[in-house]
Formats: sequence, C-alpha cells, structure tokens
Amino acid sequence: MSFKAKIAAAAATFALAGGGLGTAGTLSASAATTPISASHFQYLYTLQFGARYVLDTFRGRAAAGQEVILFKASSRDPAEDFVIKDLGKVGSLYTMTKHSPFTPQFKARYSSLQAFEFQYEPHAVNSHLCAGTWPGVTARSGYKVRLERCFHANSIWVAGPIAHRSMAIRDVANARSTFLINGATDSVSSPLVLTCPVSNPADISRAWLNVQPLHDYGNGTVFDSQQWSAMAGQ
Repeated sequence: MSFKAKIAAAAATFALAGGGLGTAGTLSASAATTPISASHFQYLYTLQFGARYVLDTFRGRAAAGQEVILFKASSRDPAEDFVIKDLGKVGSLYTMTKHSPFTPQFKARYSSLQAFEFQYEPHAVNSHLCAGTWPGVTARSGYKVRLERCFHANSIWVAGPIAHRSMAIRDVANARSTFLINGATDSVSSPLVLTCPVSNPADISRAWLNVQPLHDYGNGTVFDSQQWSAMAGQ
C-alpha cells in the first residue's frame, strides 16, 4: 500500500504512533451522516476548547481555498467529516517517494517523527482535499489553513513528540496531545504549527485556523491553542 493511500486505523484506542496524539474518547454520536463504518471518521480538537469544538470545513464546501475552522461538534454535520491519514515517518517519506514533499533540512530535523494528512470526506466521499496552507509556497506565520490538494508539504502535518517545547524524541505512547508542525515550514528552531487563533468560545465558529510559531508558557508546555488531540466517532 502506498504512503498516500495508507489510512490510520481509527478505533476507540486510536493513537498516532510516535506523535503522541491519542484518543480522549468518542463523540456522543458519529459525525458521519451516511451509514458507513463507525470508526471511519476521526476528529481533531484543541486542549484550549476540548472536544466540544472539532475540525470543520466552513459551510461544508469541498473546494480548494475553503476555510478550515473549529466548530461545535455535531452528529449531523458532514463539514466535520475528516479522515486522518498516516503517511509514515518523515524520513521514510523523504527517501521512498520520487519527489519528496520535504526539504533536506526538514527531513534532517524531523526524520523520526510521524507525518499525517487530514483529508476531507463529506458524506464519506473523498474530496481529494486536505487541510493545509497554500500549496507550493513556504509557510509563513499567520498563513491561514484551508482545503487544498493532498500530498504536498503544505498539507502534511508532523506530530511533535509531546505537547512540550522540547524536541527530544522519546516514548510518548500515553501522551494525550501534541503540536502539529506544518510540512512547509522552513524553520527548524521555531517551527510553524497548527493554531486556533481565538481565546473566546463565542468567536470560535468563525475562527479560521492558521499556523504560528510554536509557543510555550515559559516552563516548556506548549500553548493550549497549539495542543491537539484526536478522537474517533462511535
């Protein structure tokens, strides 16, 4: 099976190997709106707002450039129908694909970390679009996250070892959250990570996600708005 086609298993014990992105539970009802496998979809949410708000496509429109936001979790909202694709380790992607999506510097820094894509599949129909930044353009701080074609550096997210500023690789199998590094970042000292830009839940429905430099509170713990967890539908 190719890296591009490899889909991460999503069960009650779902965990993203190496990155420490683990399941905290299940939705009260599956967000899938068609009778498909109960474990087909997975949902991303921040430590900041918890599982009440999950990854969502604004207005559910499957089109390049459409905003990716957080929205209140629902059992009837196909805009929340994302599939987490496990692409394997950064080093493997770099050496085993003809045209690597990563720069040599990115590969050298994050070789042992796991790479993922968040593919939009409303009503279980593959849109061939993934959450990412502008394709073919080096990511910059503040760049918005939107639907774009899959499998390029901008659509790939690398799970940090733990939700901690330290980039040391260690066993984090029991970690509940992680930061997600955009594959198109060109900084290894201050990587750009998936970020929820608002602090008030009242504003969250229009909070267009973006990428920002990794930040911590001073003790090494990453900002809650940059810590992500995953859960499976039931």
